[in-house]
Amino acid sequence: KQWYQRRVAITAGVSCSNKIGNQGQDYKVCNYDKLYYCQSCYGNNSSIIPSKIIFNWDHRPYRVSKRSYDYLQHVSNQPSLNLSKLNVTLYNHVPELKKCQDYRTILLDIREYLVRCNGKGGQLYEQIRKKLGTHCYYWDAPHLYSLQDLTKVHTSQLVNYLKKIVQKCIHHVYCCNRCTDFGHICEFCRNPKIIFSFELQTTVQCSKCRAVHHKTCRNKQECPRCLRRQSYFSS
Repeated sequence: KQWYQRRVAITAGVSCSNKIGNQGQDYKVCNYDKLYYCQSCYGNNSSIIPSKIIFNWDHRPYRVSKRSYDYLQHVSNQPSLNLSKLNVTLYNHVPELKKCQDYRTILLDIREYLVRCNGKGGQLYEQIRKKLGTHCYYWDAPHLYSLQDLTKVHTSQLVNYLKKIVQKCIHHVYCCNRCTDFGHICEFCRNPKIIFSFELQTTVQCSKCRAVHHKTCRNKQECPRCLRRQSYFSS
């Protein structure tokens, strides 16, 4: 059992003044805040636990107190969980979560092309932002999630949703002359085919000058644009 009863020294329940312990009534431990509650304050509620999801990807419901249940329901749709700070290694163990992170990174990169497009790209950007509504952080913060988001990742609902948006945006960029003007040419191989920063599988972007190269061409070499800048400013 995930919760249990036992006798302890006399104390009061955290939500009331009822006596619990060896001379009071039985108590239960909340699986969320780990505090002691009397029978009436504990209730019969179950909920997913944020810490169990973040560190074990455990989406099973656990028994919680009435107070904890109300709180978890209240914050379930608030994007307050930053996985890059809480547990960035979770991406390595949950394929669906890694896909979501990749799609959201692509959206963050592709936004630069859409907002600078004076054609249909700008319109597409505004349409998607309106569609996202309160979930605009999907664009802006790739590592930010709510409890509801993590549940949707677990059921593959969020992955499929993001995939459709990404496909629509990429299709526009590839077909738009204005957007392709903001593409890049790999300075290592000089292949005339335009490449983009959102092509995560095949390209890499310099963190300093934001030039884009093929991953196979870069291969830990110094960025040519950065080298030219260093040479210019040192001369």
